[in-house]
Amino acid sequence: MVQAVTHPKNAPEEGPELDSRIWVIMGGGAAKGFAHVGAWKAIQEAEIPVAGIIGTSTGAMMGAALSGGRTVEEMEERSRRFRRRDVMRVSRRAVWVNGIRSPSMFRGDTLRQFIRDSLPTENWLELNIPLMVNAVDLASGEMVWFGHGGDTDAPLIEAIYASAALPVLFPPGEVGGRMLVDGGALDMLPLGKAAEMGATRIIAIDVGAGPQADARAIVDGGLVAIHQRVFSIMAGRMRRESVRNWTGVPLTYVQPAFGDTDGFDFGQRQFFIEEGYRATREALADRVPPHEP
Repeated sequence: MVQAVTHPKNAPEEGPELDSRIWVIMGGGAAKGFAHVGAWKAIQEAEIPVAGIIGTSTGAMMGAALSGGRTVEEMEERSRRFRRRDVMRVSRRAVWVNGIRSPSMFRGDTLRQFIRDSLPTENWLELNIPLMVNAVDLASGEMVWFGHGGDTDAPLIEAIYASAALPVLFPPGEVGGRMLVDGGALDMLPLGKAAEMGATRIIAIDVGAGPQADARAIVDGGLVAIHQRVFSIMAGRMRRESVRNWTGVPLTYVQPAFGDTDGFDFGQRQFFIEEGYRATREALADRVPPHEP
């Protein structure tokens, strides 16, 4: 599904500067986040000048790699070499007798190393495109922003890890004395933040799960699949309401058609990339400036 949404009442004035401050939002969706590689390819082919990227969860990882200068070709090659164990290794503590007290099912150091290997730099100042990523403070429930317009004192890798630390699956990230979890717990598609940063147009890539799924397959998938689905249901409702109620700057909303594929089906990563490309290319082709009928 693709949707181009414009709001002439709140749109910027006509002129060549209309698309000069386009922000791209890359939402979270576990393995489906590979779709951002294809989406970025479509954005580059359309020669769209990107003023900034906002990434959440997997979108934070992909956004950081791309804003740091990784090419689409490099990302595609890395995806071909990717294996599930590169990010998901069961924590020994989780399978101990009292394993229910473990902070997570999977090891945080494995995900952290994957992030480190994915990024071309560990320095915020060396990113080619301004980047913002979000996480949620486990104590206060508040949103925390890192990067452009936010906290740049925190190490880039730790900020990305915190944004992707899906509760129960990965240990919370500790940054500046705060325990942080996946930014999608509050906002998987932060349209308001892009507008706040001065965007004149937003391209939002929503790679989250759809409203329907095969319940039996989820239950058969076990604890991780059930937890992921429940998290996706809550995050999905917030995303859809955010898009439906948006009255800000022109929005191009992209929702790839993943069907009933699972967010942890890493074997589908090439399909995710291709579908991200197809959906984004279609959405950008359908885009109509707000002053035209």
